[in-house]
Amino acid sequence: MSDKLLTELLPNLYFVHGKLSGRFPYSNGLMIDAEERVLVDTGFGRSRIEEIMDSGEVKVIINTHYHLDHVFGNKYIPHAKIWAHKLDAPALRSSKQFMKYTGLNENLGFPDPIRFPGGPYSCEVDRELVDGEILDFGALRLQVIHTPGHTPGHIALYEPQAGILFSGDIDLTPFGPWYGNLCSDLEEFIGSIRYLIELNPKVLVTSHSGIITDNITTRLKEYLEILNIRDHQIIEYLQVAKTVEELVDQKIIYTRFPEPQRLYRFFEEVMIRKHLQYLIGQGKVYTLNQTFKAFD
Repeated sequence: MSDKLLTELLPNLYFVHGKLSGRFPYSNGLMIDAEERVLVDTGFGRSRIEEIMDSGEVKVIINTHYHLDHVFGNKYIPHAKIWAHKLDAPALRSSKQFMKYTGLNENLGFPDPIRFPGGPYSCEVDRELVDGEILDFGALRLQVIHTPGHTPGHIALYEPQAGILFSGDIDLTPFGPWYGNLCSDLEEFIGSIRYLIELNPKVLVTSHSGIITDNITTRLKEYLEILNIRDHQIIEYLQVAKTVEELVDQKIIYTRFPEPQRLYRFFEEVMIRKHLQYLIGQGKVYTLNQTFKAFD
């Protein structure tokens, strides 16, 4: 396999470079090449999956969560067993559950038929993973860490001897945390990031930002701080009462709405509502005649 495809992290453990450096609609992942060949996520792009398969059979796929940029490549490895956290397994097994988890519908222009032909990919989940369990691959062992928020069953994988953590979509991108599905949970996301800060990994491997070896704790704290910044922006706008629609128009999270705009407005609204719920719970915002206002 080419050097552009794999980077060795440990003997038997490789970082897999996704197309476009792992930017959506692709993602990075891992390959475990021990007693069996295992892939962690399959969003690398079809040609890269085929290159991996040309050099050996993939027996297991571990999906960190159900999003299409992480699981769509499963369809190109039909004989592999699928492992995923029990809370995301329903959205992998059923297109109907996928749509329920996301809150998406056909009117929003998604799933994208070019990026994800055929729409949500449904597959059997052969093993439901739980927090803390050890996945033993003989020459390599990884611990499952449940990191909900992005999705209910989002997981990270940790190799404790070398301190290598694959954090999935806790990805340290400049955009910041993303929680634009109905099933996403802002408070759980905060808790997951804090947990990873306490874990203090020596190497952080992410789905969309690659391999990070320096200032990991600081960068995780900065990533978490983006959520506080969004809270403060919302409070500033709510010095005068506003509706959710008026807050969406401010583009607090997305600085612009790409096409199809109705899809990204939907994501913005979902995330704004989660912030409002969080701020109401903290006693910083209250509702007033279908508007929201910050306490003076």
